[in-house]
Amino acid sequence: MNVTRLLRTAALALLLAAGTVAAAPLPSASLYRLDTVLTDSHGSGFTLAGLAGAPVLVAMFYGDCSSACPVVIESLKRTLAALGPDGRNVRVLLVSLDPLRDDPPTLAKLARSQRLDAGRWRVAVPRDDTDTRRIAAALGIRYRALTGGEIGHTARVTLLGADGTIRAVSTRLDVEPDAAFVQAIRALASAR
Repeated sequence: MNVTRLLRTAALALLLAAGTVAAAPLPSASLYRLDTVLTDSHGSGFTLAGLAGAPVLVAMFYGDCSSACPVVIESLKRTLAALGPDGRNVRVLLVSLDPLRDDPPTLAKLARSQRLDAGRWRVAVPRDDTDTRRIAAALGIRYRALTGGEIGHTARVTLLGADGTIRAVSTRLDVEPDAAFVQAIRALASAR
């Protein structure tokens, strides 16, 4: 090892030890600032901050939904397909609106039945209604319980940048991808 390289390595080590080199702080509008704990379909706990570093598409759903939620999931699948190689780093997070009924085994069953690639998709549930409402409010999603276990809710997909800020939103409820939304995702994904 030459002397210059040794000095650089030593200087970097000193800076790190002194705490002067740190990750850039999250923007104030970052959803990654929420400390809400989610549990995924594998039973693993995580916070939204664990998704930092890549574009993420986020939608809320509930497992027993037979109307809007399957359409949103299919639209997300087709959106990823429309991105092609440009979207290889884009991830998807589906957050349940029903923490009472959607437990990890139920979420795992949904992920299998929908054939969601675990490398790109994460299906999760907040620990309680308070945390569900916090996430929904941050995403601009309104919902309420209806009779028979159904949940009336906004159909909304949000694109988060690598820093957790909202970059684009689609409220289109159609299995075909929203062309303008696909363009926004592609632009963000290619800017990395």
